[in-house]
Amino acid sequence: MASSRHNDQLKSYLKSHKSGAKSNGDSPVRYGSPKRTSNSPARMSPSSKGQRQVASPGQSAKDIKPRNVPVKSSSAKSLQPKNISRGYYRKPTMESMPEELLMKIFQHMSASELLTAACVCRQWLKLTADNLIWEKLFIQLTSRVKPDEQGQRLGTPLKGPPETKWKRECIHWCRKRRNHKITALLKKISPYTFMPANTEKALQKLCIKWQLVLTESNKTEHIFQHSDVFCFPTTTTIRWYSLEPPPIKSLKHLSIFALSPIFFRKDGSADTANACQRSLLLQTQLNPSQHAIVECDDLVNLHVINQGLLLATWKDGGEIAFISLCVHNHMLVQRCCLGTSSKEYIPPSLKPKFDDVDTQYGLHHFSCVIELRNQRTVLWSQPFTNLHCEKEDIGDGFVHLIPVRPDVVTDHTFTNKKLTLPWKTDVFKGIVQNLCILDMTLLDEFKSPMWTVSNPVKVLSDEDAPLSYNYDGEPYVIKYEDDKGKVTIQLVTDGDTRYVVTGIMVDVSLTTINSWFSTSY
Repeated sequence: MASSRHNDQLKSYLKSHKSGAKSNGDSPVRYGSPKRTSNSPARMSPSSKGQRQVASPGQSAKDIKPRNVPVKSSSAKSLQPKNISRGYYRKPTMESMPEELLMKIFQHMSASELLTAACVCRQWLKLTADNLIWEKLFIQLTSRVKPDEQGQRLGTPLKGPPETKWKRECIHWCRKRRNHKITALLKKISPYTFMPANTEKALQKLCIKWQLVLTESNKTEHIFQHSDVFCFPTTTTIRWYSLEPPPIKSLKHLSIFALSPIFFRKDGSADTANACQRSLLLQTQLNPSQHAIVECDDLVNLHVINQGLLLATWKDGGEIAFISLCVHNHMLVQRCCLGTSSKEYIPPSLKPKFDDVDTQYGLHHFSCVIELRNQRTVLWSQPFTNLHCEKEDIGDGFVHLIPVRPDVVTDHTFTNKKLTLPWKTDVFKGIVQNLCILDMTLLDEFKSPMWTVSNPVKVLSDEDAPLSYNYDGEPYVIKYEDDKGKVTIQLVTDGDTRYVVTGIMVDVSLTTINSWFSTSY
């Protein structure tokens, strides 16, 4: 009861004082400040600080006018600090940080971190290229080499401004050491394929990554990292299926790059967050409507855009479903590390010397490795040696080599499974029937690759096949052709799960033979 009575008295008191103040024309009373009356002196303005104005007799405080105060000029305002706003200072930013302090920070960074920081702005690009920083890094990196190689640390001076001399020398030396490692990794040769045996190991050791770039007509780029990679004895398949691409009608170019790290740790492994060299592997115009559909299933249409490049589009809408690249392992590691972002690496030609004694030079002792596979598994593989062709058998502008003779049953072999091409995306998956990937490597008598193939091919019904008394299955044929020759593979079904390879013919064009061996057949 006492508390409620106290609250009622307080409300009535505040209400009466508020209504009384409004009726007298005065502002409400503020507690802690004296009430101003008409006879009290006027409050001094800030401009009249130090001077007191007193109302004269017969003059009220309202009639007192403030004295004239000189107005501050614009020049005086400009002298005020710009970073002061309502009495507060702005927070310090990276732009306001002194260059001396930035240099102290950059001196504690690694070479890869410096290259990343150089992409922030032009100021950092200039500071991170300082010779004092990179000379120290160069000494640290070259101190790991063997004593007999320390004298070869600096080679021919590189062209460029002197302000970035040590940065260029450091990057050039690290790339040279990486390329020397490539030579050591690929030194061992496989007796089965007659090619480097450690290509897969080299790609893993060098931490090679694969990048897909889709470019629109307005030059906007959409970049995607590879989803998975599968290495085989003679080829490699890279897939991109986690895609969210723009509409296919707006795309103009498709490019594929290999990203190879430049700097490595003391144990020889590449840093995961490392600066990489970008090497162009393939670049082509993207217009699926100009390329025929190779094969399809219920969900996707498959197009072969370029040699080894498989593009899948959805039947519903026609947008990109996935992209797959089949690339041959011959000089693959060098192509990934020695190219540039605008130009592919062209391997040097290893043509043999002309032999004017051998009358059949360039027509004998060929070797060939042929594989039929899908994107993950080898379905059939066979090496062939001592292939030859007589001069009398040259016809229609081709040298005919027959690895598997149709009339010799002992040459015939079986595939592991039926020739199909499974595919998948993040949401869907399927199997395309009667489609596989053909890998072929033709080597000369000196075991140097002179013709390589890795491309999707169709398995077609062979209506012109001769009658076979050895097999009851239906005949099929695989045909491939490019500017170097033709490959024909004859098949017969053996039940519902596999095929029998009954004949293979490799036709090499005379232009390729004469260009490689310097002959004139």
